[in-house]
Amino acid sequence: CESMLLSSSAPDYERKRGKLGNVPIISRTIPIEIEDRKEDVNKRLDITVWEMDDPSDLIQEWWNTDLLERNARLGDPFGVVMWPGSILASMEMMKLHYSSSQSPITNSTVLVLGAGTGVEVQVAALIGASKVVATDINALTLKLLEYGAKCDGRIDDGAIEGKYFDLCSDEVLPACDVLIAADVLYNPALAKQVGRRLHEAIVRSFEEGSSPTKVIITDSQKFHGTDFLREVDELTALNALFKENGWEQLKWEMRTIRATTSGVLIDEDQTSDVEIRLLCWGWQW
Repeated sequence: CESMLLSSSAPDYERKRGKLGNVPIISRTIPIEIEDRKEDVNKRLDITVWEMDDPSDLIQEWWNTDLLERNARLGDPFGVVMWPGSILASMEMMKLHYSSSQSPITNSTVLVLGAGTGVEVQVAALIGASKVVATDINALTLKLLEYGAKCDGRIDDGAIEGKYFDLCSDEVLPACDVLIAADVLYNPALAKQVGRRLHEAIVRSFEEGSSPTKVIITDSQKFHGTDFLREVDELTALNALFKENGWEQLKWEMRTIRATTSGVLIDEDQTSDVEIRLLCWGWQW
């Protein structure tokens, strides 16, 4: 994907509070905006998701819990707030949608791995995906995602399917035309599994003789050992095949956006320039 000017200004939207069962929740509205003077594209969508209000206790408990007990007892707590990688993934989708006379998003099936609160899920549905399969391992996260989509009012019933999916299981990856994973690379083991799922999706599309699965993966955390393009042998071999045939290779780019996100372990929101690793592949085939 060619670089473009990306912006995500953060005006003071009214934040609403409520409850999801017994869990206090709070809304967050994110302006997803793209500007590209070359392509004469200037579009914006305001997306409202719902987060867990004050997730610090849950996340602190997760950090203080023995590694073997974390997922069994607490699950993955990070999807209860919005992360900046979902903003960049949404911007890239909008750019690809609006800069093409035949949008690659319209009427497609979009699969989102580790969907979190669902910023990119709502964007995909709003710009014309026929179906968005939003997966996560945390039941509360899926409830937050579905609640936000329902409250939006612009999204058709049935356009979004929330689905429990364990990336590390033997379950086959749901079929899709577009694969998105935003800020899911929390540790080396999980990053490798995301890389293997990426390999699964691409190889399956070639085996079926269909257009290659289109991919957007973002990573704002960039933890040590999470570069799956280096760590997953199957992807190294796949890239060698692409290079040999003169095809587009899988590679990271770096982008910077300004984003406002939850402080997670502190009360105040944090606004900063965030450098994000981006993999955008398959859109030119």
